[in-house]
Amino acid sequence: MTDIVLHHYAFSSFSEKLRLALGHKGLDYHSVVIPGVPPRPLLNALTGGYRRVPVLQIGADIWCVTNII
Repeated sequence: MTDIVLHHYAFSSFSEKLRLALGHKGLDYHSVVIPGVPPRPLLNALTGGYRRVPVLQIGADIWCVTNII
């Protein structure tokens, strides 16, 4: 199965909702805590400059908007 990676802030309420949903579904995922203030070069490289979090990565697919995730 493809790895699920959640890039998020430690204290983001949007990230908390996503972590709860992943746990409720019983999905294993890797958590990557990113800094709350720029610069975030690794996230910028991943998202092409999209600045909001959380970002969910499933294989090569990147999901950037909480409502879509």
